[in-house]
Amino acid sequence: MIPREILLGPVTIHLYGLIITMAIFLGWFLAKKRAHFYEISKAIFDDPILLVPLVLAIVGARLYHVVDFWDYYSQNWNKIFEIWNGGLGIWGALVGAVLGFYLISKIKKIDLASILDLASPSLLLGQALGRFGNFINQEGFGPPTNLPWGIYIGPENRPSQFINSTSFHPTFFYEAILDFIFFLTLLFLSQKLKVKGQVFALYLIFYSATRFIAEFWRIDTWVIGDIKIAHVISILAFLLGIRLFILQNRRA
Repeated sequence: MIPREILLGPVTIHLYGLIITMAIFLGWFLAKKRAHFYEISKAIFDDPILLVPLVLAIVGARLYHVVDFWDYYSQNWNKIFEIWNGGLGIWGALVGAVLGFYLISKIKKIDLASILDLASPSLLLGQALGRFGNFINQEGFGPPTNLPWGIYIGPENRPSQFINSTSFHPTFFYEAILDFIFFLTLLFLSQKLKVKGQVFALYLIFYSATRFIAEFWRIDTWVIGDIKIAHVISILAFLLGIRLFILQNRRA
């Protein structure tokens, strides 16, 4: 089992945070390389204003997770800010990032649809890489399995109903694989689509489909009654993506 932390003298490196940082950097680097396709100046990528969508994405992701596990955090307020231990909800991150990009578009006078189109492949790439952080923290896995690719989960991270099981579905890898496939697909299609907003619309369609599928193998996500909230959000995002794709095509 890979350790969560690496100690270098007095410095503690949290691997979860390191993976998320790498995912953010690679997404930023990819977007910077592709900025000219959308007539966006590369100078914006060295502007501190880019911290706005990043900060809002982290806040949104953590807020979604805290609400999801409110029974725990309402009794452990000091744990709310410990994001290095995992716990970032991607739907909250997406809302925060879009809000941040909206603010940038207004402040810098850049077309919002172009920003979202540029960012979409980077978001999928970042999400694919970020799922490896779930592996490090042993979270986001699925039910017990005897399949050869099942992964070991330590007793301290197992749900109580599966405390005697040792091998679980690596749901985070399932989602990472789908994310990466759709990342390559979106990267290819982004060169073909000329209507602003359609790449972002496809991002919503692709990721919501990915999450909807992966959610069938998640045992730790927000549920109300027998309904998984991530399934509901995925359906709404999928329909929104279709609506945006058609609407942008009509406007063009």
